[in-house]
Amino acid sequence: MNIPARARQFAQSTYQEYLDNNGVSFSDLEAFIARQNEINENRLSAEHKHAILTGNANRKLTAFIQVTASKLGIDSGLIDGFWGPQTDYAFNGLIHLQEHGYMPPLWRDFVAPADNPNNWPDSAESELIAFYGQPGDESQLAYVDLPYELRLAWDTSTRLARLRCHNKVANSVSQVLSSVLAYYGQAEIRRLRLDLFGGCYNYRRMRGGSAWSTHAWGIALDFDPDRNQLSWGRDRASFANAEYDTWWQLWEKEGWISLGRIRNYDWMHVQATR
Repeated sequence: MNIPARARQFAQSTYQEYLDNNGVSFSDLEAFIARQNEINENRLSAEHKHAILTGNANRKLTAFIQVTASKLGIDSGLIDGFWGPQTDYAFNGLIHLQEHGYMPPLWRDFVAPADNPNNWPDSAESELIAFYGQPGDESQLAYVDLPYELRLAWDTSTRLARLRCHNKVANSVSQVLSSVLAYYGQAEIRRLRLDLFGGCYNYRRMRGGSAWSTHAWGIALDFDPDRNQLSWGRDRASFANAEYDTWWQLWEKEGWISLGRIRNYDWMHVQATR
């Protein structure tokens, strides 16, 4: 994903607030960002710490945003200096907090579509545990050989021939993506960005909440997060357009639900729950 221009504006306003409160200046914004990362290096991913502290301006800016969110209790994921869906969520939370003084609301209630041939459970955590087991149990994960190649949304030079998900949804994932390939074809998949993969298994809490994310079981997948951002509704999300209707219908035929189609929120996301 691309770093939004507003990220630098946010950093600039944070720097100005720091100057107003502390009266200590730096040579420029980059020096301020670098120093904040150094001060908070204990929060940086050990694997990526050196690359962040010695890396380019974008890497440092991203880490600065991740650290700032983390300090405010907003889950920014691994603090690695890479701008992905979780960082984008955290940044949107920071902006909302800055502008309104509180975090955006969590999910609304919804009604799931009727088809459920795989008997996916209700999205209540107790139901998910009863059906899928404990979140984060990697012994329940399986690899799916993909019918078409996926590209990582935040690093499109990285190609995926398989993905890892919960073993109970593996066959269904394969079935849906095979149907997608049969209907759209490789060229159209590429044009529609249906090959831009935003992630599946991720042992984390729900964004903005304390409940486990469906990603923690490996039963949710994200696609093209850059053009279907978490807070975007059908007026902005590309997956809300009519040319994606069959894409969603193929998932729904297998019982998966689209949060975008049901809640008009998080159009990148599809999950094997009710």
